[in-house]
Amino acid sequence: RMFTLVEMKDAIPIPASELGKPRPVAVSNQIENKYCNRVLLDAGLCVCLHELADLGDGLIYQSDASVHIRAKFTLLVFRPFIGEVMVGSIHKSTPNGLWLSVGFFDHIFIPPHFMLDGSEWDPEQKLWVWKSEHGDAALDPELGSQVRFRVTNSVFRPVERPSQAPPAAAASAVAAVAEHDDDDDEHDDQPLFQVMASIKDDGLGLVIWWE
Repeated sequence: RMFTLVEMKDAIPIPASELGKPRPVAVSNQIENKYCNRVLLDAGLCVCLHELADLGDGLIYQSDASVHIRAKFTLLVFRPFIGEVMVGSIHKSTPNGLWLSVGFFDHIFIPPHFMLDGSEWDPEQKLWVWKSEHGDAALDPELGSQVRFRVTNSVFRPVERPSQAPPAAAASAVAAVAEHDDDDDEHDDQPLFQVMASIKDDGLGLVIWWE
C-alpha cells in the first residue's frame, strides 16, 4: 500500500535523435526521463512508468526540432498511507529529530515528540539515545540499524518561484537566508515531499528491541 497509481496526460517531446525508435518506446523513455524520481505535488514521489495507455497525434512547433506526442499514462508513485507501518534505516540524526531512509527515499522524519518516552539528544555523541530501565540504546546512523515506524502524515512543499525583486534586493535576500541557515539547521532539510513518522508505540523503534 505504500505505492499508488496516478493517471497522467501530457504532451511528451520526442527529440530528433529518438524519432527512429518505435513511438511507444520513444515516448516511454521520455516519460521516464521527465517524471522518474520527481515529486508530484499532492501525489508523491514518482518511481517509474507503470503503463502507457494511449498515444495521440504528434505535433511540431516552429523553431522546435522535437515532435510533441500527446500521451495518457500511469505512473507508480510512492506515498505511504497514514497509519501504515514500515521499516527503514537510520539516515541522519539532528537535534530536531531523526531521519530515516527506505533506500530510494530518505525524507522520512521523526520529531522528538513522536519518539519513545525517555529519548534524549546527546550533544557529545550527536545522537538520539533512548534511556530505559534496561539501559541506554543509541539511535546511531553509522550502524545502519533497522527501525520500524508508523506513518503519521505526508507533507508537500510547493516549489518556490524565483524572486521578481531587483538584483540588489534579491542578493540581499539570499544573503539574509544564508545567514539565517547558518544559525539554525532546522531548515537544512526542506524536501518537496516529506513523510512524517512515529516510533512512540509498542512494537516500534529499533527492530532488534522486539526480536
